[in-house]
Amino acid sequence: MIYWYSDLYMDEKVAKHPKKCKKRVTARRLWKKSYVAITLALNEKNLFEMMETRQLFFRRYAYLDLYVVGLAANQKEAGELLQQMVLDMWRLDSSVRPYQYFVKEKFSGKIE
Repeated sequence: MIYWYSDLYMDEKVAKHPKKCKKRVTARRLWKKSYVAITLALNEKNLFEMMETRQLFFRRYAYLDLYVVGLAANQKEAGELLQQMVLDMWRLDSSVRPYQYFVKEKFSGKIE
């Protein structure tokens, strides 16, 4: 299942129509337009994972819980969002890990 962070990091293109973009990601239909999702890493050795939303069609992802913290229109914008996330985390505390900063209580399965 896909869980969305309540204060989702978005680039300018996604921020114009966030609900529409989220619906496209969760629909699991092949769209011409794909997005780049930034999720919390599935293992604790990594910080984040960046994946093109077309990957979500693989059967493996149907059984995983993905915690999306950022959504961008392309790889370049996703890299900039990732930099912003890391800076925000480290401004709070330089030793904080993503699972400490992005607490699971702030995630929702609903598209808002």
